[in-house]
Amino acid sequence: MHIAVHDSLRGDPLLGEDAQQRFLATRFNNAGQALDAMSLPSSETACPHCRRKLPPSFLEMPHHIISLVGDQSAGKSYFLSVLTKVLPATLFREYGIVFQDSDPTGNAPINDMRKALFGAQSPAQAKLAKTVFEGAMYERLPRQGRMVALPRPFVYTLAAEEKTREKCALIFYDNAGEHFQPGVNIVEQPGAQHVASAAGIIYLFDPFNSPEFRRILRDTKDPQLEKPVVDQQDIILAEMRARIQMIRNLRAGENIQTPVAFVVGKCDVWLHLLNGKPLRDPVRDGKLDIAAIEENSNVVRALMYQLCPAVVANAEALSSNVMFFAASSFGHTPIKIGPGEYVPDPAKLQPSFVEVPLLWILSHVCPALFVDGKMSEPIVAP
Repeated sequence: MHIAVHDSLRGDPLLGEDAQQRFLATRFNNAGQALDAMSLPSSETACPHCRRKLPPSFLEMPHHIISLVGDQSAGKSYFLSVLTKVLPATLFREYGIVFQDSDPTGNAPINDMRKALFGAQSPAQAKLAKTVFEGAMYERLPRQGRMVALPRPFVYTLAAEEKTREKCALIFYDNAGEHFQPGVNIVEQPGAQHVASAAGIIYLFDPFNSPEFRRILRDTKDPQLEKPVVDQQDIILAEMRARIQMIRNLRAGENIQTPVAFVVGKCDVWLHLLNGKPLRDPVRDGKLDIAAIEENSNVVRALMYQLCPAVVANAEALSSNVMFFAASSFGHTPIKIGPGEYVPDPAKLQPSFVEVPLLWILSHVCPALFVDGKMSEPIVAP
């Protein structure tokens, strides 16, 4: 649908009296632009289902949904804010890929969080609001005859510098952790159904919500050890699998092939558990070292299998293509500034490995973007 331009055409039957009308174009000017009822050219389009405004050039390229999943307090908003900061530099420096904001207005919540985090002068200023139902990360839109809360899509474009016609877009979704808990009616609250259509899933595991991890980390001085344990990360994985199976109408025991990056977060506090064996840097020489990613995955999976075998079992039951990653959005122990409030010290902010899970997903989703197959062909390990 197109969005009317003339001010008298305000008042959409589904979005309300303050919204410009959406319409199906039947008249066009010589430039091919749709004309609204007052004959003004309309250049903006909207989704015909929810009537949300679409980013420019939305229909001119393929889109890939990247679903970010995790329990409450896993750090999903921090992870996404850091990812959109470090990923553009890595993509352009290593692969000549331009990562652009397709919708600055729609992406404002994540852009504001990134600016707050990396522009903070004190720990208190670096605090990001928790993603909650009906919060800034959600918007109410019509769906199947009623208004529902849906997570905001954050849309970014990938374009190869040397291949101007090779483009695609990534759509990130960050849900409140409660959205993936069992018992949530996915018909009444359908905001997490994007996982069934995702091209890639990033599952963020919080070691401080694991009794087994906390037991082995009890001698550290991380203040997050004080927070209550919410031990349901294996349940969330099982619930996500059940929802995908129902939405896709899969047979019992049938796995999806969607790449699932299982990210064990806050690795700055637990890397010593790997017995001094450092993880290899998979981004080097302008190529993604798949061998290094697989080696790192085996090491991280072995630790997870030792401590949380049920979580590993549920992750691998979800998809036939699971890789395990270590990452840290902060790179240091956070500071406690209030009850249940743990924030980074801006002076010590040094993220590590945050972009690697998505680079691995991109090597499956859109390898054609990358010049000379740099993302799709692993380099030989020395």
